[in-house]
Amino acid sequence: MLLSIVLMIKNEEKFLGKTLKALDKIRTKINTELIILDTGSTDKSVEIAKLYTEKIYFEKWNDNFAEMRNKSISYAKGDWILILDADEELLECERMIDFFKSQLYKEYNCASVELKNINSEDGNSYSKSLNLRLFKNKDFRYEGAIHEQPMYKDPVYKNIAVFNHYGYLYVDEDFKYKKLKRNEKILLKEMKKNSNNSYINFQLGKNFMAMNKKEEALYYMEKAMKLYRKCECIPEYAYSNLARFYIDLKQFDECEKVCIEYLQKKDDKNIDIYYFLAVSQGFLYKHEESIDNYKKYIYLVENYQISTQANSIYADGITIGLKKYAEISIIKNYYYMKKYQDVVEASKKIDFKELKDIYDVLFKSLYKTNKIKEISRIYNENLTSIVDTKYIESSLECMLLTITETDKIKLYKELSSIDNNYGLLNRIRLEEKFTKKLLKEVLLEGKQSYYGDIIYYAINNNIDILELLENINYSHMQEYFNYIVQYKPDCILKLYDYLLKAPNTLKLYKLNILSCLSKVLFMNGNFHGEQYENLFYMYTTYRYSFIRQIYNYNLSNENIMYLLKDKDDEFVVRVNVVQRLKDKDPLNYIKEIKKLILDNKEYKKAIEILIDKFGKVINENGEIRKLKQQYKSLIEKNINRGNMNEALIMINQYEEIYDEDPEILNMKSILYLLDNNYVEAEMILKKSFLLDCVNINTIFNLAYIKEILDDKDETIKFLTYIKNICDEEDILRDVDDKLKSLNIH
Repeated sequence: MLLSIVLMIKNEEKFLGKTLKALDKIRTKINTELIILDTGSTDKSVEIAKLYTEKIYFEKWNDNFAEMRNKSISYAKGDWILILDADEELLECERMIDFFKSQLYKEYNCASVELKNINSEDGNSYSKSLNLRLFKNKDFRYEGAIHEQPMYKDPVYKNIAVFNHYGYLYVDEDFKYKKLKRNEKILLKEMKKNSNNSYINFQLGKNFMAMNKKEEALYYMEKAMKLYRKCECIPEYAYSNLARFYIDLKQFDECEKVCIEYLQKKDDKNIDIYYFLAVSQGFLYKHEESIDNYKKYIYLVENYQISTQANSIYADGITIGLKKYAEISIIKNYYYMKKYQDVVEASKKIDFKELKDIYDVLFKSLYKTNKIKEISRIYNENLTSIVDTKYIESSLECMLLTITETDKIKLYKELSSIDNNYGLLNRIRLEEKFTKKLLKEVLLEGKQSYYGDIIYYAINNNIDILELLENINYSHMQEYFNYIVQYKPDCILKLYDYLLKAPNTLKLYKLNILSCLSKVLFMNGNFHGEQYENLFYMYTTYRYSFIRQIYNYNLSNENIMYLLKDKDDEFVVRVNVVQRLKDKDPLNYIKEIKKLILDNKEYKKAIEILIDKFGKVINENGEIRKLKQQYKSLIEKNINRGNMNEALIMINQYEEIYDEDPEILNMKSILYLLDNNYVEAEMILKKSFLLDCVNINTIFNLAYIKEILDDKDETIKFLTYIKNICDEEDILRDVDDKLKSLNIH
C-alpha cells in the first residue's frame, strides 16, 4: 500500500461527505486506503464514512490529541500517511500524484499542503497557511495533548496539494465557547507539566484572545515571545500573532516594534508582517510609511510564490485575503495626507462594488479637487440599488456638514438633478416651491435624519408640520428633530414657538408628533428657565395623553408602567402618578419624588422644578391658603355678576403674587370666552391642561371651545376623556347629554 489517508472524526456530518468525496481525485490515481477513527460521534458521521471505506475504528476520547492521532495512524498500512481533518476539501492534487508516480517520494520524508481557511460563504474572506500533512510511515508520531505537533524529518517537499478548510464557517457561539473551554482546560493541564514551554504559552494566549480575555491573552503571548527569544529561535507565527494581538488591543506602538524586529531579524517577504506594520503606522499617523508597507504587502500577495507564507511551514497567512482592505487603506492614507488627487486616481482602480468603503474620503477629495460632477455620476450609476444610494447619501451628508454655505449651494444644485427623493430633497434645500402633498410623499420615503431639512423648510415657509408628519414613524420624527436641533440652530426657537401656539388636541397622531418635538427640544435644545419648564410640561402632558389613549382605560397607571418598554414613557407616567399625591398625601409625595430623581437622573433638573413649586405651596401657612381661596371666590362672584373687568383685574393681581394654577386659569379663560376671544381662551386653557391634565373643569372648557370652533372630532375626544377619568355621576350625566346632542351614542 502506497498511501494511507487518515482522519479522526467526532460529529462531523456537516462537511464529512464533501471531504471524503473530494478524495476520489487522488484515490482513483494512487493505491490508497482510507482510515477513519471515530472518537464518539452521535450524529450521522459514521454512516457517511461507511459510504467511502470499511476501515472505521472507534476509540473513546481522552482529551489528548496526540494520543488520538497516533492511535489513528497505528491502523495505517501505507508507506506514506496523509493526515486530514473532516472539514478539509481537496482542491488540487496533481503535484501529489506526480510526487508518487515519478518516484520523487523516495527523496523526501514529508510534504506540506496549502490550507485555504475559508471565513465567509462567498469565499472572499480567507487566510492561507502551509501545513505538514504528508509523512513517511516510519517511526512517525505526534506529540502534544493539544495543537499536536508532528515529529517530522527533513527534507520537506513544499505545497504538494491544496485544500479548502471550512472549519471557521457556521460555527455557532455555543459550540465555539465549549471548544475554547475544552482547549483551555487541556492547555492549563500541560502548563502544569512545563510552564516554560513556549509553544503551550503561545497557544494559551491565542485561546484566551479567542475568548476575549485580553489581559490573560497578552500575558501568555508576551511570555511565549520572551521564551522564544531566549532560545533565539522565534517562529514566524509568533511574530505575526503577537502583532495582531497588539492591533486588537490598539497598542500600535508595540505592534510596529514587533514588525520592525521581524524585518531586521528574519526576512523581508512576510505578508502578515507588512500588513500589520502598515495598519499600526496608519493609526500612528505615519501615513507615508503605512502606504509603503501596504504596497509591499500587495506586491507579495500578488507574487505569493516568493512570500514567506509560500515557503515556510511556520508562517501563518492571516492577512492574505485582505488585499482589497489594503488598497482602501492606502486611499484613506492619501486623504489624511491631503493628497486629494491621489485619492481620486487610486479610487479609479477600486472595484465599483468596493467604493462604498471609501465614499466619505472620495467625495471629500472630489470636492477638494473641484470635481463635484463626478459625485452625481457615481450616484447615478448606483441608482438601481437602494442600499448603495443610502451609503452614498450618508457619506455626502457627512461631507455637507463640513463645507461652507456657498459650496453647499453648489453641491445642492448638482445633486438636485438626481431623479429620486434625494434629488427632490436637494431641490427643497434650494428653496424651490413644492406642494404639501409632495413634501409628505418625500418624508414618507426619506427615513434618514437629513430629511429633517423638509421640516426646516416647512417651518420657514409656514407649513403646518402636524400635517406633514401625520403618518411618520416616531423614531424617524425623532431623527428629523434631532437633526434640526444639531445642525439648524436658527430654527430651534421657531420650533419652540410652534409648540407654544399649537392648539390643544387629543388626536393620537398630533399627540405623538407634539410629544416627540417637545421631548427633543426639552432634552437637546439647551433651553433654560421658563422655556425649559414649559417644554417639560408639554412633553410630559402630551406623552401621557398619548399613552393613556393607546392603553385600555380600565388599566391603572401602575399597570401601564409594567407594560411599557420605553424608560422615558415609564418616567412620564410616573410623574403623573406622583403629581396626584401632591395635594392628597404630601409626605408620600416627597418620598416618591426623591425616588423619581434617583431612578431618572437625566431628569433631575426638571424634577427639581416640581419640587420647587411644591415647596412654595407647602410653605404657605393655613391663613394664606384660606385667603387665596376667598380671593378666588370673589373673582368667581364677579364673573357670575357680569363684572368682567373687575374679575380680570383681580386675576391679574393674583398672578402677580402667586404662580398660575388651573382654577385661576379656568376663570381667566371664561372671561376671554365671554369676550369671544376663543384663540386666547384656548391658549390659557392650554396652560391649565399642561399643569394638570386631569382637571375636569379644564377639559370641559376645552371641549366647549372646540365645539364653538366647530371641531367636532376634538370636542368628542375631550368629552370622552372626561368619561374615562371621572367617576362623579353628575358630571358623567352632563357629558353623556352633550355627546347625545352631538349625535354620539
